[in-house]
Amino acid sequence: MSLKKVLGLMLASRMAGRGGRRGGLGTAAMLGGGMGRKAGLASMAYLAYRAYQDHQSRSGGNQATGQTTGTPTSAQGGIGGMIGSVMESLTGQSQPQPAAAPTQTQTAPEGEDRITDAKALLLLQAMVAAAWADNAISTEERSRIIGQLDAAGADESDRRLVEREIAQPQPLDRLLLQVRDRETAEQFYLASRAAIDPNTPENKAYLDTLRARLSLSDEEVREVEDLTGGV
Repeated sequence: MSLKKVLGLMLASRMAGRGGRRGGLGTAAMLGGGMGRKAGLASMAYLAYRAYQDHQSRSGGNQATGQTTGTPTSAQGGIGGMIGSVMESLTGQSQPQPAAAPTQTQTAPEGEDRITDAKALLLLQAMVAAAWADNAISTEERSRIIGQLDAAGADESDRRLVEREIAQPQPLDRLLLQVRDRETAEQFYLASRAAIDPNTPENKAYLDTLRARLSLSDEEVREVEDLTGGV
């Protein structure tokens, strides 16, 4: 599994649910060229959508997700919850549907190739740094994150990478030295926002600080909130 695929899974699952129950990142993948100059944000949404699509193709639908009839998918844990929450954001339906063949609007955004392995690692590290904003990632949360990687077909090197980053988060100052353009600044904020619940005081303070240090405008922040569903 490539770093981009690991990033897509972490975005789609919001770090195994740390960033809220509903998955809004997949929505932008359906916008295609409508994102205009925001190809960098759309490419991240596309990676999240592909993580959902690839897993659904591999698991064969309801049986592998472990879904229980009548239970909203966004309320479930594990990889089934990831699939359900992304599906809800894409279709408004709480029941998984068979994966459709990609259409023209579901093809990779023009800027997707700009997410190199180096940038994917930076964005993964941004997610982990944000997750530590409240000074705690529990053993249970770590197990859930690794469990979702395993369910999505991650190999041993992927697990070691994520475990290492969670155990030894990079200082924010060091990460921000790698943010050298507006697109990367927006992507960094989106990754961070997707990893945490913004409604706790610690996380809200972290996002406010990050927004200021990245010099993001109100409009840029609103665009990120649109992608994350505002929750």
